[in-house]
Amino acid sequence: MPKQKKQPTTAHTKPAAKPVTAQPTQAEIARRAHEIYLARGGAAGSELDDWLQAERDLKAKGPGATPA
Repeated sequence: MPKQKKQPTTAHTKPAAKPVTAQPTQAEIARRAHEIYLARGGAAGSELDDWLQAERDLKAKGPGATPA
C-alpha cells in the first residue's frame, strides 16, 4: 500500500474586515448643530463652526449613537 502524503495543516481564515463606519446624515448633523447653537446661547455667526463640531461629535460617537 503506497504512503499517502499528508496535506499541510494551515488555518484558512479570512483577514479581519475593516469596521464599516456609517457617516452621519445631513439631518443628524443639522440636529446636532442646532443643539450646539442653542447650547452657546443662540448667537448668530458661528454656523460653520457649529456644523463642523456636530460632524466631529457624531463621527466620534459612532453609528447609531445619540450625542449627550
